[in-house]
Amino acid sequence: MSDPITSKPAKGAAKKRKSWGAEIDSSKAMRAERERLLFETAAKLFNSHGFHGTSMSQLTSELGLTKGAIYYYVTDKSDLLYKLHLKSIEATQQANTRGIAEGSNGFERVKLIIRYYVEALTRSRTETFILLEKGALNDEQTRDIKKRRKQLETELREQIASGIEDGSMIPCDPKLAALSLVGAMAWISKWYEPDGDWRPEQVAQSMSEMLIRSLAAKPVDALTTDVSNV
Repeated sequence: MSDPITSKPAKGAAKKRKSWGAEIDSSKAMRAERERLLFETAAKLFNSHGFHGTSMSQLTSELGLTKGAIYYYVTDKSDLLYKLHLKSIEATQQANTRGIAEGSNGFERVKLIIRYYVEALTRSRTETFILLEKGALNDEQTRDIKKRRKQLETELREQIASGIEDGSMIPCDPKLAALSLVGAMAWISKWYEPDGDWRPEQVAQSMSEMLIRSLAAKPVDALTTDVSNV
């Protein structure tokens, strides 16, 4: 099957392809780069308008493509959303794995997990957190995403429990604490602007310090007052 995005455009199609071609040289770029732009654009629209509030026409208009070109990469809108969920889960798993490996106690491990996940969220719209809307995915996809998310939340909960046990974190309900942290991090996708005043590293460091303070056995006396100077 030929890649419709690398095929010679029909007469009058150059204007339609402008958005995609402005960022990617479609005659030379690799498939991964074309997929990156597709997923980042979809994530932006889903986060802004919701799954049901986003149409394929909006996506094609944003990218300057035909629906046929997009269907080369995904089978339908639900498949696109499912793959976005998987990318988000992968970013979370990487943050968990890295934080657990590098931290010396529960407090440090949870702080690092927060920092690495927030960094991923703010570096790329693809590695985002999208709410599970009713009817957006089929039953099998929904069960799969819920199972994967549950496992990640359990890992975070276990690290909080280990922090309580080793004395680096205050006694609390690990499940409620984990859900509170996940909710705070998920919301970042709604307000963070890549072209704004804060770099991903600044937001990640400041957010990790702010969120972990509520669980610290020995909380710091002050937090960063100007994120832009971090």
